Amino acid sequence: MQIPPYLNKGDTIAIAAPARSISYEQLRLAKAWVESKGFNIFIPNDLYISENQMGGSDQHRAALFNDLLSRKDVKAIWCARGGYGCLRMVDGIDISILKNNPKWIIGFSDITVIHSHVLKNCNLAVLHATMPIFMDNKLDKDYEDVGLAIDSMLDVISGKSYKFNLIPNEIIHSSFFDGEIVGGNLSVLMSIIDSNSEINFDDRILFIEDLDEYYYHIDRILLMLKRSGRLSKLKALLVGSFTNMHDHTIPFGQDVKSIIMQHCAGYGYPIIFDLEVGHHLKNIAIPFGVPISFRDGILTFASA
Repeated sequence: MQIPPYLNKGDTIAIAAPARSISYEQLRLAKAWVESKGFNIFIPNDLYISENQMGGSDQHRAALFNDLLSRKDVKAIWCARGGYGCLRMVDGIDISILKNNPKWIIGFSDITVIHSHVLKNCNLAVLHATMPIFMDNKLDKDYEDVGLAIDSMLDVISGKSYKFNLIPNEIIHSSFFDGEIVGGNLSVLMSIIDSNSEINFDDRILFIEDLDEYYYHIDRILLMLKRSGRLSKLKALLVGSFTNMHDHTIPFGQDVKSIIMQHCAGYGYPIIFDLEVGHHLKNIAIPFGVPISFRDGILTFASA
């Protein structure tokens, strides 16, 4: 797996909106935070176009993304927010541009589509990390938490070796393993099954998180992954934040942990629960496709 060039202070990070639309006011605080750390933020002129929920038409969002990929002065692309829309524009991304001009693609949630597509078709590492929208309208304490998440993002793309205590509530089978992390939002991963954007999980560490779903939906996705053999050859499973989960008046009878344990425990690989990664204010940055080691709750990423 190729690692994009690391950034130096003074380099430029561009903002993209490949899913839902964004406004300048929603970007303002995150822009100021990153600039205070010595990096430049580039906002394209056409970033704020909207079409219903999305940041312009599918063709517009793909063209804007390709333009940012082609710009030599842009060293990383930071997606403004998730929502929905990447699946509609991903086939318009010109992977050949990224292969010739590799750079970090940063985001999470709906950005899982683009991350997996780049890993599959470009063999290029990407970064699962917080997005500018999460600093919008936050109270002081929450603002600082998101700031720490942004700092972890900047550390990764700057090539700093780091150790993060991911504070897992529970570790099943083993707390020692190494490998490349892939994955992202569980519902989004389901949407790209058997497409040109799906990446193979075999012999990799799978990370999953989700937001605003019913327990039965989580069960259905995991059962489908299990029955198709996609869960059988993992090195480990990392379980991030499953935020704002729902149940029905007649309960499903299982929570996320028990669903995962039912479908995965028989495989014997390590399962790490409740990482502060995903739809979580502290959303610590994790590079996908980059060798990491996990030792007793400490994730270590050493720059190449």
